[in-house]
Amino acid sequence: MERIAKIISYCFQPLIMPSLGLLIFFNSNSYINFAIPKELKDAALTLVAMSTFVVPVIITLLLLNRGYISSLEMPTRKERILPYGFTIAFYFFTIYMLKQAPIPPLVFDFMIGGVASVICAFIINLKWKVSAHMTGIGGLLGALISTSILLEVDLISYVILSIFVSGLIASSRLILNAHTPLQLIAGFFLGFGCQVIAIYF
Repeated sequence: MERIAKIISYCFQPLIMPSLGLLIFFNSNSYINFAIPKELKDAALTLVAMSTFVVPVIITLLLLNRGYISSLEMPTRKERILPYGFTIAFYFFTIYMLKQAPIPPLVFDFMIGGVASVICAFIINLKWKVSAHMTGIGGLLGALISTSILLEVDLISYVILSIFVSGLIASSRLILNAHTPLQLIAGFFLGFGCQVIAIYF
């Protein structure tokens, strides 16, 4: 069970959620898909994947190699400070670059919601350990539901799948003793709330 839980944790880590969300938006039956040329969608997706996933993962591996963190799980609050800091910096870089491109405001809002949740998680992490995994999947679910209602587009299959994945992630983190139930719930609603606020307001 622990091996399966680790696989689930690695496959659905929070760093992949911005890229996954953008991929869904760019393949949805909404104006976000049809209003952007394929070349621009590919460029935006590549930028987001590199800046919010690939580069942070490389930096985390370097921190692990240098001994700044004990494992990729980063079990203590102190170990999460540097990875959070680098992630926030690259989020801002991504938002700045996207701002220069003619993309729909909702895509920009989605990234704003993402960086807001990371900043909030970082601040909370200084005093209390909150689940980054649940923050990520909660943010994705919040973005999907908000977009579905706001644009009146059918994303129900993605919403249901995200709810199912949320359960898998939460169960995995509990099996690994990575978080308490309260930390999981707090992380989920933190990500969910940040995306709802960013997209609606």
